[in-house]
Amino acid sequence: MTPSGNDPGTRAVTSWMGWDVRGGGAADPHAAESFADSSLPTSEEEDRYELIAVAARGFRPPRLLSIVHGVAERSYEGLSLSWSLYYKHVAETGPSVTRPYAVYLLGVNPPADATDDELDFFNDFYTNVHLPEVAERRHALRATRYELIKEVRPPYKGAPRFLAVYEVDEESAANRRHVGPPYAKGPEVWQRHTTPWRLWYRYL
Repeated sequence: MTPSGNDPGTRAVTSWMGWDVRGGGAADPHAAESFADSSLPTSEEEDRYELIAVAARGFRPPRLLSIVHGVAERSYEGLSLSWSLYYKHVAETGPSVTRPYAVYLLGVNPPADATDDELDFFNDFYTNVHLPEVAERRHALRATRYELIKEVRPPYKGAPRFLAVYEVDEESAANRRHVGPPYAKGPEVWQRHTTPWRLWYRYL
């Protein structure tokens, strides 16, 4: 798999919006179903997901997630907006050929004190070694990297600077533990990264 992030035509902005059902005990029991089934303007493309697993402590992500290809604002009856983030496309391991069953989202932060030169090493390793390596081990259909450009409504403790999306089938979504040898160690700056998000969402 060859990352294609050097193609300027692929550097689109995407809007990432997290949603929770509004109202607690008085919540609309059909709000999530309405979210999945609601229609879109014909000029827009949106993917919608529902949370199935969290591999982190002390972190509660939204139950529902929508990703719009472009800058967008949304509202859904019975839902409250938890996140609103803009990410730009950085690289991908290949084109989209089929709809995934689920996505594995990894949020990654480089060390806060990294220099520009160190970030170049960081990004080169992330795109050309780590992204395809994880995609292969996870049996992902493909993987895509994004970089944060704006927090419209930030999540708790903020959004990660980088986000990797691994698209997987149902079998891979069910087997969420890493199996196999350790990943490549990478440069020293990569070794100091943190991973605040490890989230699994099922495609709706």
